[in-house]
Amino acid sequence: MIRHIFIGTFKADVDDAIKNQVLADLRAMKDKIPGIVDLHADFSTGWVGSENSVVMTVDMATKADFDVYMTHPYHTEHIAKLGEAYVSNYVAAQFEL
Repeated sequence: MIRHIFIGTFKADVDDAIKNQVLADLRAMKDKIPGIVDLHADFSTGWVGSENSVVMTVDMATKADFDVYMTHPYHTEHIAKLGEAYVSNYVAAQFEL
């Protein structure tokens, strides 16, 4: 099992409506991209780290599924463009469970 973690910090001028749309679009990946076993996305609580961030974990069974995820048009053409428009910086990492 592969777990992909994404933490993106929103730009300061991004309003709540756009943040909620970004969150909905991230969550939609589970239905739009094959090979995703589980996906959780929500806003950071801000208890530690950034208060203005979206956090997501995506689980896939194999590295091949991860490769599909990373190259799928919904990810490369839609989600990546959202990031460019609304996220000032991000961290992404993967590990095997």
